[in-house]
Amino acid sequence: MDLISFEAVGFLAAVFAVLRLPVSFAIRRWALFVFNLGFLATFDPLAPAIFLATSSFAYALARWSVTGPPSWKLWAAGAPLLLPLFLPKLGLFASQAGDTASNVLGSRVVLFVGASYFTLRAIHFVVDSRRKGRVALSFVDHLTWNSFFPTVVAGPIERSEHFAATYPKLGRADLDDLVAAVVRIFQGLLKRVVLAPLCLAWARDVSTFGLGDHLAAGDAWISLYAICLYAYLDFAGYSDLAIGAARLFGIKLAENFDNPYLRTSISEFWKGWHISLSFWIRDYLFIPMCGRSSSKLRPHVAAVASMVLCGLWHGPTPAWALWGFLHGAGLSVHQVWTIWLRKRFKLRKRLAASRAVRVVAVLLTFHFVALTWVPISVPGGDLSVAVAYWSALFGAGGGAP
Repeated sequence: MDLISFEAVGFLAAVFAVLRLPVSFAIRRWALFVFNLGFLATFDPLAPAIFLATSSFAYALARWSVTGPPSWKLWAAGAPLLLPLFLPKLGLFASQAGDTASNVLGSRVVLFVGASYFTLRAIHFVVDSRRKGRVALSFVDHLTWNSFFPTVVAGPIERSEHFAATYPKLGRADLDDLVAAVVRIFQGLLKRVVLAPLCLAWARDVSTFGLGDHLAAGDAWISLYAICLYAYLDFAGYSDLAIGAARLFGIKLAENFDNPYLRTSISEFWKGWHISLSFWIRDYLFIPMCGRSSSKLRPHVAAVASMVLCGLWHGPTPAWALWGFLHGAGLSVHQVWTIWLRKRFKLRKRLAASRAVRVVAVLLTFHFVALTWVPISVPGGDLSVAVAYWSALFGAGGGAP
């Protein structure tokens, strides 16, 4: 069920009405959990079972982790959690006709789009439980948090302790909450329903580009700018809808986008783009890969490896792997620049005070990010087509005659 549908409006109204009933918190949380499972079932009847198996396993693992087992045992025991991260995206079970599956289990797994998101949250729960020596939520609250329906399809990847901060207010939204919810839902609808389709129409050149096509550089740049705006408006719009829907019930989700295209560096970009995912990558991939090593090379390897894995999580294709590599390389270069500048206090102070430098930095960062969208925007993620489109951007015509 997409949050932009008449069915979703009815579903939200039903959840809102039930949670406003004058009943105890215990009943309200059970009601929300049942609604969450119902939402999952709209994707596929087996989806709730996949969720319950994954989340119950993660909770048991979290409880065990606080007893202090050796890290290698915890990693070995938790390896099955990696399956829902990638299996729904592989399409291994898909038949050639119509993206349906050749067997029942394959169909269930492929069609259930939220599997990877609740698994990311489950991994966070296990790791944080071990690090803090305690389990933040009860079993029922853990299941309710991890299946919270506004976050199932595209996040945010809500942290358990952040969710717990407003969870006791469930079903008791005040006037400020309701006003904020309506405003946020309106913003999400404006982005996804009105503005995103307009941008997608302007992005037709990049989304239909093929080898042998000739495209003027100006047209190529306009189309690329349009796909950049579309990606932001579509994704940020969904986050707005999720945050607004949660606020109707009195729950404040973490922000997920914060002007990413106005950032002065690739590192800052990732503090504004899909924030919950970027912080997940930092805390559960990049920092563990860096470890306690004093190696100067290791942070650069960790940055590239983390982003390649991020790319492969989005889609196990060469195009997404290249996208991840480019972002990882950009983060690595920014690390070198930051370390070099840190030793030059006066220069750093002058650069920070210069508006012209800031404008140039924003433009450079935006165009770097824009260029990385090309491999995953051209038809089929064909890298040879991506190279041809890059050529068109810089006046080489875009294809062989």
